[in-house]
Amino acid sequence: MNKLPANACAYPFKAEMLMHGQPATPCCRFHNRFLPKDNSFDEIRKTMMRNEWHPGCYKCKSDEEVKGSSMRTEADEFFDDFTDTVRLEYLEITVGRLCNLACLSCGSEFSHTWDKDEIALGISSEDKIKKLKEVQEYDLDNINLDDLKHVKFIKVTGGEPFLHRQFLNLVVRLADSGIAGQIDLEIFTNCTWFPAKLELDALMKFKRIQLSPSIDGVGSTNDLLRYPSKWEKVEATLDKWIEVKDATGRLKIATATTVSVINAPQLHEFIHWARVHKGIEVILQTVYEPHYLSIEHWSNGFRRALDLIVDQQYMGFNKNSGKFKASHKLLKDLCSTVTNAHDDKTQEYITELKRILAHRGQDISMAPKFASIVKYLYDQ
Repeated sequence: MNKLPANACAYPFKAEMLMHGQPATPCCRFHNRFLPKDNSFDEIRKTMMRNEWHPGCYKCKSDEEVKGSSMRTEADEFFDDFTDTVRLEYLEITVGRLCNLACLSCGSEFSHTWDKDEIALGISSEDKIKKLKEVQEYDLDNINLDDLKHVKFIKVTGGEPFLHRQFLNLVVRLADSGIAGQIDLEIFTNCTWFPAKLELDALMKFKRIQLSPSIDGVGSTNDLLRYPSKWEKVEATLDKWIEVKDATGRLKIATATTVSVINAPQLHEFIHWARVHKGIEVILQTVYEPHYLSIEHWSNGFRRALDLIVDQQYMGFNKNSGKFKASHKLLKDLCSTVTNAHDDKTQEYITELKRILAHRGQDISMAPKFASIVKYLYDQ
């Protein structure tokens, strides 16, 4: 048993990322195009044991060069010892593409509800959608539970996990086998579905349960970003989960919130709603693609206007307190990004966004603060 060299990573030795229609990878940041022909992790491990960066690890290498940390350096959150002993301890599962929503930040690869819109809007061809339909979900029913006997963490994304019968079957199988008691389970959900009693009872047998609802805004802003969900149903489902959290003390809830041009102007209000009115935490993730949602890709003028709104939002609050510090810093950093004038495609982004929303019978006025910036800067 050898210790890992300085530039090595625990994931190829301790983890797997499973996704429908794709070979397993060591983690969510390692693209399968970098896998060897036999799809094994052996060559990746050997490269790391020589203390060399593997080409498939370029994202973490870039993160460490820019900000000094990465998913690799933060692996001690999941792994106690960094050795070359191969043992599956962490499992990430993208259960499939069955999902009842077609969120603006998503696409047909992870939601079958996007299929018709992508074809109608010319975003994807019928051949591409037909190919995606060949594998709608990961075959979890044939996972051998003996292979999971050392697993300590499972992270589940989709699609919508609660729509995938094989995922719910796996939850029950793990609970019945006794393995669930050693596992921290994290589930990302669009918060429109609540499990039946059998699955809920099985979930309560896991060591810890982290629920990460994908909620980006309240009211009409949610309905715009998380089409075709209805805010009343999302909030009602969230309230049911909060009841479970309060009754059991074993469930942690923190929203997985994507920060985009649409919800950034009212992000402070959303965080206040989550923490004060619902008593849950907020985890922020920046949208990079599609570019029409990415703050980093919009014009300097837009970011200056957003920066002014951010200052107004946080005025009167202690911006250095833990409650608002992270979100304030993130927004200020995003607003400071500089776009070269010849690279400014903001007008194209607005046109594309309005085209998609019009196809869905929606309008940017559903996100009033974002709409006011667009109207002031671009619709005059």
